[in-house]
Amino acid sequence: MAVELKEEGFRLKDIFLIVRIPEATYHYHVKNFGKEDPDTELKKRITHLFQAFHERYGYKRITNELKKLGYCINHKKVY
Repeated sequence: MAVELKEEGFRLKDIFLIVRIPEATYHYHVKNFGKEDPDTELKKRITHLFQAFHERYGYKRITNELKKLGYCINHKKVY
């Protein structure tokens, strides 16, 4: 909706007030529109695991299951 309003000539400042979204959110979506999500497969795996454990596993248990399957996630960056 915000993109359409911008194309019609409305100022971004006014659009953010009407649509009630932060400016950063707008720019994030404009920048990433049309790009393929690199985490699609991981998201499918998470959904599958959640359903396989009868929707009782939280993020900690799901993370542990993903690590058992060989996924490298939630690793800390060392500077």
